[in-house]
Amino acid sequence: MSLLAVERTMTVFTAEVVETGGMLARIAVLLNPYDVRELELSLDRGELRIVVEGNGFDAGRVAARLEKVIGVLEVSVS
Repeated sequence: MSLLAVERTMTVFTAEVVETGGMLARIAVLLNPYDVRELELSLDRGELRIVVEGNGFDAGRVAARLEKVIGVLEVSVS
């Protein structure tokens, strides 16, 4: 039996952040019901990285939601 590789669509959001208290809780609420696979906050780099699996959602809308979080400065999507 051979295993077939399943290609999955992943969208990565990266944002520069300046304030972290309570940020992850606010982001978790904003990203419901998206299929979030990774949520990483680097205090050393002042960077938030979020990986969402799937397609059929508006990445621009997700980025706009993230930009409304206090402490998030700029969001890029790749």
